[in-house]
Amino acid sequence: MSEGIANSARCRPRVLYLLTDEISGVLVRGQLGFLRDTGYDVSVAAASTSPLGDVTRWDEGVDVHRIPYRREPSPLADLQALWATIRLIRRLRPDIVNASTPKAGVLGTVGAWLCRVPVRVYVVRGLRIETTSGLRRRLLRVLDKLAMFAATSVVFNSRSLRSAAESNGLIRPGYGVVLRAGSGNGVDPSRFRGTGCRADARRALGLRSDLRVIGFVGRLTRDKGIVDLVEAHRLLLSWGVEVQLLLVGDFEQGDPVPADVCERIFSSSSIRTVGWMDDPAAAYEAMDVLAFPSFREGLPNVPLEAQLFGVPVVGYAATGTVDAVLDVERLSPVGDARALAGALQDQLIHGGPDPAELRQWVLSGFDRRRVWNEIESLYRRLLAASR
Repeated sequence: MSEGIANSARCRPRVLYLLTDEISGVLVRGQLGFLRDTGYDVSVAAASTSPLGDVTRWDEGVDVHRIPYRREPSPLADLQALWATIRLIRRLRPDIVNASTPKAGVLGTVGAWLCRVPVRVYVVRGLRIETTSGLRRRLLRVLDKLAMFAATSVVFNSRSLRSAAESNGLIRPGYGVVLRAGSGNGVDPSRFRGTGCRADARRALGLRSDLRVIGFVGRLTRDKGIVDLVEAHRLLLSWGVEVQLLLVGDFEQGDPVPADVCERIFSSSSIRTVGWMDDPAAAYEAMDVLAFPSFREGLPNVPLEAQLFGVPVVGYAATGTVDAVLDVERLSPVGDARALAGALQDQLIHGGPDPAELRQWVLSGFDRRRVWNEIESLYRRLLAASR
């Protein structure tokens, strides 16, 4: 390589993304390739979640590394992961570290701070303290404050999430950043165009084509509101509303759904579980309404994706969700399963916003190309300020 080419290569800023596990790669899909094409050398590190190797299709041309992050607390494993993070940062010498998702967010920002990386971006995608209490809540609060302290810039996925962080004393008012209307990656409108045949989509998923469908997409855990959603479905049936419930996602050991609720899910002829779908477009096409009763969010992609399909959203008025739904009047108080059932019944009977209006609202605020440009612009400003 000639000296001129070598110098040119070294002029490309180096950015390292840190995520807790490879499944979280969907949170930055497309963004990494966009930055590479814009003039950055891009690497990503995460824990492998499959003994068979990668399950995530990372963007082409991005270097992938492994760090043994664990979602659940484990002091020894966390120290090992921190040391692995520091070693990787020392080897790659990035100009920017972007750390997000809980475990990688904390260990990544602290590791980058210890290595004196000039630009350390902590992307806050949710606050776990909102659904915890006691000692665990105090510990999580300390960890969140530590990550925000170690970062040179804190990016929140939504305005309500930033407000929650400020009201909980995690960050001083005016310090956090929200890009555009929110979101850490935006949505890809080209992925969410239906075929126009809802009956075919339902049959492909094992659903009856003659009954209406309430859908859910996400992790099947307690804090995603699965217990409340199953109860709301039971109430609807008891009120004489004939409806199917479609659950798209995997059950997880952390914050698990209780055994009796799992039994109800698998024994009910009107509840269909299909596991995780890398591309849930067919699921959205099968739905009459998306139920999203999550207890906390940063800014969830699922409601945005559903609305791109023209599917209305009913759920809880939780942090983050209120920023991701056009018709916020359809959102019920967090934890009120009966109110959730009532809102779903009202939507099924009376309908909601025009599908074209839903789609246009999402495109105007959350189109991923616009979000990516905002992120790249933020990086340039932060790099300039660090020199």
